[in-house]
Amino acid sequence: MQAIRQARFGGPEVLVLEDLPTPVPASGEVLVRVHAASINHYDILSRRGDFADVPLPRIPGMECSGHVEAYGGGSRTDLAIGTPVVVLGTTLGNGGPGGYSTHVCLSETEVFAVPAGLDLTIAACLGMTYLTAWYALIERAQLQPEQTLLIPGAGGGVAGAVLEIAVSSGARVAATSGGAAKCARAVSQGAQVCVDYHTQDVTKEILAWSGGQGVELVLDAVGGDSIQQGLNCLASRGRLLSIGIVRGNSFSVDAVAFLSREQFLLGVNAGQLAPAKRYAIFEQLADWIAAGKLTVTVDRTFPLAEAADAHRYAESGERYGKLILLCD
Repeated sequence: MQAIRQARFGGPEVLVLEDLPTPVPASGEVLVRVHAASINHYDILSRRGDFADVPLPRIPGMECSGHVEAYGGGSRTDLAIGTPVVVLGTTLGNGGPGGYSTHVCLSETEVFAVPAGLDLTIAACLGMTYLTAWYALIERAQLQPEQTLLIPGAGGGVAGAVLEIAVSSGARVAATSGGAAKCARAVSQGAQVCVDYHTQDVTKEILAWSGGQGVELVLDAVGGDSIQQGLNCLASRGRLLSIGIVRGNSFSVDAVAFLSREQFLLGVNAGQLAPAKRYAIFEQLADWIAAGKLTVTVDRTFPLAEAADAHRYAESGERYGKLILLCD
């Protein structure tokens, strides 16, 4: 098989295509021939070395889809050879081999059949990105129609997914993004307003849009100083859910304002969900896609061999939506 291996921390150049032995699945394991692997910000952070516990060498990639190539036998009756599948486990690219590969071998508990009619490239976007957005919005925030919601950084993968799900849920959505073109895209996807944080005062614009009250919810996938900015835009007793750390692993807040306005700050980690729970959310997302309620935004696809170029593009600030490696 071929795989992108990372032997050291650094820039995109550390992602190298190598020939490796194809795994043979043991009892209870499934060998998946990967069709598509989605690029996530965790892949970039772990490539750089932001997480000290990431073992090297490694094959990155936390989201992928493909077909069953071999099954070592076990309790599953729905994993016949050739079955289209998605990986929804806790180890893919996070302690175990990742999806940047032509093949990946995993526990049968982490592999699930893709519903008929769902494109495998789209399926590769749902296992972490859209799953996180759904879990945060629908289950943790319990989003209601007509609620006001701010989504910082709407061009990113998770933030973009939040935007699409929120609009389909009937929320009144405001967004921020970098540049007029990205803001126009966000508005075309249903945001009522998008503030260009390069040229506009985000707090001023969002407070004006919300009638001076602030928004009821903020779903922040950016982190860092974006948290305080979100709190500035949040109404009294409003809720901010933090679901990402693009701008860093720590943040500080104005404690006086936070306390006096009785605001809520909640961390959300979809990565701790068990595979069966992930599949339940995956099926909900697939149903929405089939019904035309949700359209997954894919910016660009790259061949597996061009993973380094895909990371460069991801870090350029130009992308809007998901980036996909095509592996077969």
